[in-house]
Amino acid sequence: MSLAELLRPLSTDLAAQFADVPAPVAVRATSPGFDTGDEMDAPDLGDATARMVMLAGAYSVLDQPGLHALAARVGAPVANTWSAKGIYAWDSPHHMGTCGLQRDDFRLLGFDQFDLIIAVGVDAIEAPVERYALAAVVGAMPGRLADLGPDAARPLLTGSNQLYERMAAIAQPGYVDTSTPRHPARAVMDLKQSLRPDERVTAQPGLAGLWIARTFPTDRMGSVIVPAVDRPGIGAAVGLVSAGQGTTTVCVVRDPADPVTAEVMDVARAHDLPLRLEVWGADVDWSRTEDLIAAAGPVVAWT
Repeated sequence: MSLAELLRPLSTDLAAQFADVPAPVAVRATSPGFDTGDEMDAPDLGDATARMVMLAGAYSVLDQPGLHALAARVGAPVANTWSAKGIYAWDSPHHMGTCGLQRDDFRLLGFDQFDLIIAVGVDAIEAPVERYALAAVVGAMPGRLADLGPDAARPLLTGSNQLYERMAAIAQPGYVDTSTPRHPARAVMDLKQSLRPDERVTAQPGLAGLWIARTFPTDRMGSVIVPAVDRPGIGAAVGLVSAGQGTTTVCVVRDPADPVTAEVMDVARAHDLPLRLEVWGADVDWSRTEDLIAAAGPVVAWT
């Protein structure tokens, strides 16, 4: 389903600008006729003693209980691509962190320490298999997860997770940094603390989207959407769809003068939709992005 199909009831002009762009799963999953994609046979998980890790992709949001149950049965920690932020709360023992944003993410997660990687509903736009296949890989789709794994739960088997450690070393001090301009992680935390529990954040791909995808502390599935495809105004366009579905939404951008973003906000006002724009500009110290690059390599999202 394209983003255009969800925008068309609100604006045919905006829909025409996103005709070939897939809509994020979190907003299209509520649409009639939603399809997860091709059917897939239940994969063979092999030796029951194998060390397993799971990668939760965009489509895993359709079966959060099934994913949790499978992870418990096979004793696997779970990393998520940024479209699946919130698949676990940030403080869950199964949660490895958000990945796919930077070159070294999967190596730092220690995927090469496992015998098997179970990729659940992964969108190749976010995570091409060649980036994460540091061990044997099997794919699984939501809705089939209850058929997989042993009957009894195995103990959780974790490995070295340098990605979580390195990102925490940047984000946690950043959350409470009082310097001016603001540390990007402080901007993230200020936004988080301003939201009601039922509100959603979208962000434009790029620096704003990177920091939100990387450091926004999620405790609820679907609370954060950073599109996997970079187009002018797409963060606001997704926010418009979200608001049109009845969810109060805040869209974070760096350039409020972008004409597509301005058009989106005009449409939101015309329909009296609960969409608010938050601008992170010169008040945010974007040079801190070098800390992320030093920790996990160049950004590969949206490239």
